[in-house]
Amino acid sequence: MADPSALTYVFLGVAVLLSAWVQGFSGLGFSLIAAPAITQIIPGSAGIGVVNLLALAQNSWQIWREEGVIHWGILRRMGPGLLLGFGIGVAGLFLLPERMRPAVVALSSLLSMAALLWWRPQPTAATATLSGTWGGAVNTYAGVGGPPLAAFLVRQGWEPGSYIRTQQTVFAALNIASIPILGVRHVQPLALLGGVVVVAIGASVGIWMRHRVPAKGAMRVSLAMILVVSGVAFIRSMIQLLG
Repeated sequence: MADPSALTYVFLGVAVLLSAWVQGFSGLGFSLIAAPAITQIIPGSAGIGVVNLLALAQNSWQIWREEGVIHWGILRRMGPGLLLGFGIGVAGLFLLPERMRPAVVALSSLLSMAALLWWRPQPTAATATLSGTWGGAVNTYAGVGGPPLAAFLVRQGWEPGSYIRTQQTVFAALNIASIPILGVRHVQPLALLGGVVVVAIGASVGIWMRHRVPAKGAMRVSLAMILVVSGVAFIRSMIQLLG
């Protein structure tokens, strides 16, 4: 980021704050809002790296602040798929041209919406591997692997706190793996620290608001947000493809 203006920092701060609030409230949506804003200032893979670093701060904050059980068993089942998906995503970064990224996002978004509406996955090794591979690949390549992972995890019948803590743990693992590959170049350390503080504030407000919603209502919000995130990501990627 070359000599950003004060207005640029305000723009990014508002985008990160809104992103953190949305994910704190629903368990999903940080990258959908943050990625377009950040990658306007830091294009390419380095921008996705910054998004994933701030997303990792969000994941860590929610894991710490939420109440519920982390379902480590399903994470172990997803592990091989996540590793495979991470490898596919890294290969895509090196082998696929930049112009392919919107097409990958569009296809993944459509499939995520279809999965949420019609897929009723059981917590088997096969479905966990499929979800992990899909989400891991798209998250590493384009920073929007949340919907396919969430479409699988939200159908496991857990109470909202356990669903969100488990989901944030999966997201954190993916972000930790992808950040060294993507990098966080061209960003001042003080700006990153400020971003982390903004993430903590936004996430805390979102969590506080969700805890005042009944459990069934909170799960309906999460289901709706998966559809919204997938739909908006699809529309945005189609605009990029046709523009």
